[in-house]
Amino acid sequence: MSYFLAFCLALCWGTAFLASKNIVDVLPPYWGAFYRVLAGLLFFTVFFTVRRASFKCPIKELWRPIAISFMLILLPFAALSWGIQYTVPTIAGIFNGTVPIWSFIGGALLLKGEDRFTWRRAAGVLIGLAGLLVIMHPQWQAALHVPAGKMALWGYGALLVMALSYGLGNVMTKKIMVDNHTVAWEANTFYQYLFAAVALLLISLGTEATPSWAVFNTKLVLSIICAGVFSSAVAFLLMIALIKRWGATRMASVTYFSPIIAMGTDILFRGRTPHLPELVGMIFIFISLWLIQKQVN
Repeated sequence: MSYFLAFCLALCWGTAFLASKNIVDVLPPYWGAFYRVLAGLLFFTVFFTVRRASFKCPIKELWRPIAISFMLILLPFAALSWGIQYTVPTIAGIFNGTVPIWSFIGGALLLKGEDRFTWRRAAGVLIGLAGLLVIMHPQWQAALHVPAGKMALWGYGALLVMALSYGLGNVMTKKIMVDNHTVAWEANTFYQYLFAAVALLLISLGTEATPSWAVFNTKLVLSIICAGVFSSAVAFLLMIALIKRWGATRMASVTYFSPIIAMGTDILFRGRTPHLPELVGMIFIFISLWLIQKQVN
């Protein structure tokens, strides 16, 4: 059952990048992130209402959903929406594939006894970082000559923020939500999405023009549903279930498959062939993940 959940989670996460690209092709990035969160919020509101779940959360405990919301929803969704304007789903999927590296580092520092550094794992971290440098090197070269290259490099930086945020957010979820029962997980999740939706709405209103309803065609609406419901809300439920079964670091290993799925959707729906540095960098990252995830004796 755990492996089936892992497959579903990889599919949800891997398709998020094509959907996000479709969204920012039409909407400004922060509005795109807002509508993605809004779709997830509506899903959870209906889902928890049908389950008759409690939405109660003591005021003194609100910091828990807000902290997780910032790390797992607000910051990474905004960073992805902004960064993917200047790059492609394949690259976003590869950067997302580095999440276990950051989860391992965060777990080793925050979850005492669950993960620990070894020489092999340290080598894995360095190899993973080398893979990112291989992927980013062409853009560094291009940034010296053309403005588009410079913006793509900034896009890579935003995707790195996304991966860092997801990695540390996975660890925080286990530490202050899964392992803590002062707030029901349903209430915790609902307030995460509510906080992110309100924050992104305010950011969007303050920084971007409000999009016209005329731009909401079938492709855009389906992309918002895919990114907001399946790649976010449903994926979140799957992630919580796997964290309970596997722990934060092992759960993050599901992102092994996200780059492959992202690359497949890029090829299938956008006709883009991956470049050699992307493939080499992805191989480096896979080696890194294997070294980090391999059980310590």
